[in-house]
Amino acid sequence: MHCCVASPSCGVDGAVGTVSAMHRPGPLPATLLALALVAGSCGAPGPGPALLDVECPGEPVPTLLEVTCGRLALDDVTLFVAVLHAADPTGAPVLFLHGGPGGRAVADRHIWLAPRSPLLEHHDLVLVDQRGSGLSTPSLDCEELDAPSPDVFDAYRACRSRLTDLGVDLARYTVSDVAADLVLLRSALGVDRWSLYGISFGTRVTLELLRTDGSAVVSAVLDSPFPPHVDAYDSLPAGAVAAVDAAFDRCNRLDACAPDLGATLDTLLDRLDEAPTAVTTRSRSALLLDDVTFARLLTSALAHPDGPSLVPEAVVLAGAGRLAQAVAILEDLGPTGRAVGDQVSEGAQLSSECADEVPFNRFDDPPGPRPLAAAVAGAGTDVLALCRIWEVSPSSATADQPVYSEVDVLLLTGRLDPVTPTAWAGATAEHLPNALLVGSDRWTHGPSLSDTCAEGLVAAFLDGLRPDHGSGGGFDAC
Repeated sequence: MHCCVASPSCGVDGAVGTVSAMHRPGPLPATLLALALVAGSCGAPGPGPALLDVECPGEPVPTLLEVTCGRLALDDVTLFVAVLHAADPTGAPVLFLHGGPGGRAVADRHIWLAPRSPLLEHHDLVLVDQRGSGLSTPSLDCEELDAPSPDVFDAYRACRSRLTDLGVDLARYTVSDVAADLVLLRSALGVDRWSLYGISFGTRVTLELLRTDGSAVVSAVLDSPFPPHVDAYDSLPAGAVAAVDAAFDRCNRLDACAPDLGATLDTLLDRLDEAPTAVTTRSRSALLLDDVTFARLLTSALAHPDGPSLVPEAVVLAGAGRLAQAVAILEDLGPTGRAVGDQVSEGAQLSSECADEVPFNRFDDPPGPRPLAAAVAGAGTDVLALCRIWEVSPSSATADQPVYSEVDVLLLTGRLDPVTPTAWAGATAEHLPNALLVGSDRWTHGPSLSDTCAEGLVAAFLDGLRPDHGSGGGFDAC
């Protein structure tokens, strides 16, 4: 049985067939469950918008697999889509949901192809740039932020003015809008049922699809969960402190760290709070470094796979007064710049954050006695100021409610993650009775894109493999 997952012309076949398993929960025998998946996985394209074939952007990625790209024109946006066709597509198609808000997927398709992800052995992989992000149009990327040493708030004002002058409705870039687009994409692809694979903010969209389109979901992966019912800005200071402390403890256990790193960081942040210091970055731009800015650089760097080994070095350098060298290390590990075509669409980020998350946080809880907690809380204060500039209405109360689903879900979390703390994964799993929670003391943010064990767990889970009762799950499964 075959279904087209590339375009209405069905020029490229994708297949959904039997799904192998060593153990499957539930009363159905494996063979019957496999037949049920075959019967409900593919269908003809629906009556909605059509996916039009286009050339894939950028240089071709060396691969033996077929890759097709398309654009899906909706009422107010156009989505850019890529489909990576499996070597032996016997499993359900998988929709990958990128992070952000405001991340991208299509331009980064090489991460799945070179080297080839094990997921692509049995599953067509659907990549889509969510509305406002990546190559989808209109782009809400704020080019104004790319000016040397811009006044950030003035740059966001200019970006908002430009976008609204172009007729962009900034209130139409919420989690629910993104999820609704993906239901239409599923119909345009002719897919009745698929699996979902979200990372970071993409897990928020995944949960929304489980809430609104759950009957179309075979299984789901939530890597570094960002659940709607956790007040992210209120709980992030404590979560970031726990992740940084865990990184320092790990370094000490490996006998690779200078002593008293926590005290060094506390003293540094107190000093930067009292007397911000100007630093020249590698790009020759000036950066006024205060405690909030340093904490932002630090936590962003720790989220990188190399962060746990390099962040302690940066803290030692900064504590010794070598701030420029410390900032250079942290910036190399952080997200790329803000220019058009970069990895983050700032406008899409604010439109979602200011509607879906910020209105449901109090921002008045004491962050705790640690200087790092106060600095992380200070970053939340900056977001509040940006939301006053962006002026979008809060989402409905449903956006703040937990998602309950009986779909099989794999959750991955790392104790070194300062962006989506591991406590958030536990809070997500509480409402998913068929969830398998796997964590590691050595993982940071988004481990399935950097750790081979986590990558293998995702591929096996989406192939239908489940651990036998009493095995698997918990921490240090890898």
